[in-house]
Formats: sequence, structure tokens, C-alpha cells
Amino acid sequence: MPLGRAFEYAVFTLWVSVCAFAPELIWQGFLLLRGHFGIAQIYSALFIGSLFAFFVEPLVERLKAGRWHLSHGDRSGLLIGALVSLVFGFFVVCLHEAITAYLGSSHAGDEAMQARLAAALDEAVEWSSIPAAVTAAWFVAGTWRRLAAPAVILASAWIIAVGIFYDWGWQVVTTTAIPCGLLVLFGTRIVLQGWDGETFRALAKLTAGLTFGWLVVAWLANALVTTLVGSGAEFYANAAAGDDLRFYLGWSLGLLVAPNPVQEPERTIS
Repeated sequence: MPLGRAFEYAVFTLWVSVCAFAPELIWQGFLLLRGHFGIAQIYSALFIGSLFAFFVEPLVERLKAGRWHLSHGDRSGLLIGALVSLVFGFFVVCLHEAITAYLGSSHAGDEAMQARLAAALDEAVEWSSIPAAVTAAWFVAGTWRRLAAPAVILASAWIIAVGIFYDWGWQVVTTTAIPCGLLVLFGTRIVLQGWDGETFRALAKLTAGLTFGWLVVAWLANALVTTLVGSGAEFYANAAAGDDLRFYLGWSLGLLVAPNPVQEPERTIS
């Protein structure tokens, strides 16, 4: 495999892993920000958001396109476009405030900020290590078909090892290993059936369908167990449902939004 292609696969794996953790980070940041976001903060977000929407975003669009003049179609939609840009800018500022709240106050000392950043990075590694292992197994199966089975075994063992290392407890380890183990298994089967530009779209659909289906089944099974036996025999902690939902949502979106690293084979014209 060419070195450049290996770097592309590594960047894609990192991209998906970050997306898997991002919803939880944002959620926790907004929870910390709640109660501290008043009228002054709203006005500040609108002001900074307008600067972002009307100055920064147009420049970024032109830099991405590589040209100064862009075609925006019908100019009658200028007002709607401006409002959409303003709302987006406002949301970006609020998002920045939430992330800042998660990482700690900017007025804290350097040692406190470094400690909070280290804790955040450790949590990010904890959340993203499983998507990284599963995605890496898919890449191995797509590149070296003979190593597909060892890749599935290693990724499955890694999923369990992460839970043990971070002391998740047997319930969380079990309810994480089942869907993620099935995901790496069925995902590898998709990869072996075809390794082309449509593969990761199929894997994204599999990830969303399998994980969200698992959440429904686990919730129903937990409700049945607690009804028959009692709350002490809880199989799937209700408190973990929200965490898992955000985790699998970010994972699925990451597979969709990350640039596809698998190129379509070149077609020759006869």
C-alpha cells in the first residue's frame, strides 16, 4: 500500500474518532454553560456571530473554492441567506462557549487549565479508541483480505480491553462489546464484498442501523428484566442510554462527513 494512501486512512480514522466524541463534549459543555448564559452573552454571541457570518465565512468560502468570484444563484434570497449565516454564526459562538466551559474557565491558572485539558484529552481517547480500532480493522480487511479474520479478533479484544482498562464495569463492557463486536464483524463482511467508493456509505448505514437498533433492544430488555426481577437486576443502565446515543450518533455522522478515502476504480473507455 502506498505511503500516501496509508496517511489518508490514518486521517480518516482520526476524523471518525473525533466525531464519535464530539457530541458528548458539546453536550457536557452546554450543561456546564447552562445557567451562566444570560442576556449579555446572547448579545455578545450575536455580535461575534455577525462578524463570523458576514466577514469570516465569505472569505473561507473563497479560499476553499480557490477563486474570488462565487456563483450564489438567485440574488432575491440575499435576506434569507444573511439570516441563515447569522444564525449559523450565533450557533458557532455558542458552541465555542460550550467547549470553553468544558475545558474550564479561561480565567483559571495555567496549572488548572493544563490539568483540565489533560483530563479532557484522556476522556477523548477513551471515547474514540473503539471507533478507531473498528475503522482500522475495516481498512486492514479492505487492503489485505487475508488479514481480515485476525483484524476482527484483535478489534473485538481491543473493545473489551478498553472497558477493562477504564474500569467501566461488567454492564457497560458487555453492552458496549455486543454492538461494537457485531459492527466490526458485519462491517468487515461488507468490506470483503466490495472495497470501492460506496463501501463507507454502506458502513455508515450499518453503524447507524445496528447501533440504534441495539439501543432499542437493550432498553426493552432492561425494562423487561427490571419488571420481572426488580431494579436491582438492571441490565442496561438508563443513565448510559444518553451517553451511548450521542456516541453512536457521532460515530455514524463521522463515517458520513469524513472525506471518502477509498477511490472509485478508474474506468477505461473502449
